[in-house]
Amino acid sequence: MVGIDIGGTFTDLVATDEKRGVWKFKVLTTPTDPSLGALDAVQRLLEKERVDAGLVRVVIHATTLASNALLTGSVPKTALVTTAGFRDVLEIGRQNRPELYNLQVERLPALVPRRYRFEVRERIMCDGRVLEPLDKSQAILVARRIRRLGIGSVAVCLLHSYANPKHEKEVGEIFRREHPGAKLSLSSQLLPEFREYERTSTTVVNACLRPLFSDYLKRLEQGLEELGVHAPLFVMQSNSGTVLSHQASLEPARLIESGPVAGAVASKFYSSGTGSIVSLDVGGTTSKAGVWSGHGFEVTNEYEVGGRLHGSRRVEGSGYPVRFPVVDLVEVGIGGGSIAWVDDARVLHVGPQSAGASPGPACYGKGGRLPTLTDASLVLGRLSPSFLLGGELPLKPQLAYAAIDGLVAKPLRMKVIDGAIGVLRIAIAKIAEALRAATVEKGLDPREMGLVAFGGAGPMFACEVAGQLEIEKVVVPPAAGLLSSLGLLLAEPLHDSVRTVLGDAEGANGGELEKIFRGMEARAKSLLRVEGVEDRDVSYQRFVDMRYQGQSYELSVPLGNRIVTGGVIRSAIRDFHQRHQAKYGYSQPDKPVEIVNVRSYCRGKAGTIARITGALGREEGLPKKRKVWFMDGRSIECQVLQRNSLPLGSKGKGPCVIEDYDSTLVIPPQARYVIDRNGSASIAI
Repeated sequence: MVGIDIGGTFTDLVATDEKRGVWKFKVLTTPTDPSLGALDAVQRLLEKERVDAGLVRVVIHATTLASNALLTGSVPKTALVTTAGFRDVLEIGRQNRPELYNLQVERLPALVPRRYRFEVRERIMCDGRVLEPLDKSQAILVARRIRRLGIGSVAVCLLHSYANPKHEKEVGEIFRREHPGAKLSLSSQLLPEFREYERTSTTVVNACLRPLFSDYLKRLEQGLEELGVHAPLFVMQSNSGTVLSHQASLEPARLIESGPVAGAVASKFYSSGTGSIVSLDVGGTTSKAGVWSGHGFEVTNEYEVGGRLHGSRRVEGSGYPVRFPVVDLVEVGIGGGSIAWVDDARVLHVGPQSAGASPGPACYGKGGRLPTLTDASLVLGRLSPSFLLGGELPLKPQLAYAAIDGLVAKPLRMKVIDGAIGVLRIAIAKIAEALRAATVEKGLDPREMGLVAFGGAGPMFACEVAGQLEIEKVVVPPAAGLLSSLGLLLAEPLHDSVRTVLGDAEGANGGELEKIFRGMEARAKSLLRVEGVEDRDVSYQRFVDMRYQGQSYELSVPLGNRIVTGGVIRSAIRDFHQRHQAKYGYSQPDKPVEIVNVRSYCRGKAGTIARITGALGREEGLPKKRKVWFMDGRSIECQVLQRNSLPLGSKGKGPCVIEDYDSTLVIPPQARYVIDRNGSASIAI
């Protein structure tokens, strides 16, 4: 099994075999074509470790291609076909504004310009009745015009098609005849859910990404074939499950947060039995925090891609809505490559701009001149100049020192060390802000949780971030800098489905709802069969989205895998009242409740999935010592240990530094650590 995660700075690869042997590689990302970095990592695995390409059974992949394309506007020309009179729904959006009191607020431009949005005459009512048949002759003319314009990707979103997909299917058939080369995204197949703007936006985002992902995955598969790897390619979804590459190329809007979610999946496995956890992923560009409480990570269906961040919060209404389930991660623009800068008022800032993979931090010696958090960490003795990536990426302390001195310390009239400590303090405060937003602001007490830290820079700051929130336990998994790739190997195939069934809950027909659930689950089961999952290994989770009559938002109520009956519906209504009370502080048991949507999650336990336990290899290394500066401004002569020289059960106390191939763990004074049975460093603050 091979897992490949492409991040903003590094591309990570982790591979494992049936004997639980583990290989790991970290290479610089190739921004112009991310597949090149991924294939470079695979080639290193095959050549340096002498791995037989024919023995690779499955490749699982995560990428930031979707989010990067939407953030930069690098999407291909796309057309939208919609009901007459609804051409501008995509641009009008909702009444809410991202900045309430800003009269000059600028929203993101529509992904499809008005000249490429086309109307067809038809009308279906919200109950599915056909009010006006589709004008097929007009639809044919639209298809021909789109073909003449050379537009290869088309989103089709007709009014109330979630209730009756008849007209969208007819439009699809017309396009297949008149414009057979077009990649179609039909909203009734993609997202049969009400709310016209959100459904249109999701369908358009998917249509914009389809050509990119189709070409990208094709290049990646061809590259793997040329290397002799003939295994199926899976891709990580934002919902924490994997999907076969063919299906991923049809529904790329499901992949936007694939990489960060993979790390969150692995963080729970390596949490050493801790109940509720908060995961912290600090990469090269951003830091992301997620919460596991109860039986899974918090999931949201109200995600916006490409929007702005205000601190750790996404500014609602500033991005493109995507109504697929996404593991709810809080993000801040702080990572190892975050640039430190001093403004005209002589105030120090860190991020959100990042040096990325090219040119990277100044200490990489690849042409970067701006000081970054990585440069500050090197100046403070937290990083070894010769150990990053096992010595494959030597760092240049003199360049880091010069960058911090010239652009941080001198403008602030302080010593270089003081400037670097200032960068460290700001970074840790911002990372802690993300954790507060993921916990305290959602009514959760971080002091009752464990912190699982990973990413290339996560372990370096984890203990000090935990101290800011009074978290007493920190867990750093083995190969923490590659944990997102490890998460890919731990993830399982997953397909989610939704359908709007708006109606009174008390009068709901259990048999009709059961029929809808079975239909969604039959489709998911057929997809899982193609992915190699046997029927006996499929598990189901059912939900109903409910709300009080007159509300404009709903809550998901789990049904487990129970057959829907009148009793199950009445039990769900009682659960809804309790959940509303817990979330909003009040409930109205005497008010009518509506069922808005039904949802189904179908997860498969594939035979290829294996659990990785234990440390990743063993190396003997003599302890060294290095002067390290901490947040209080003190420098301490710290013992420096190699992670792979510490067997299971090893114990020790801070201050010390534990270096690994992919990350560096800094343990402050008074803290104690033990290497647990999973190979994780469990630290008591």
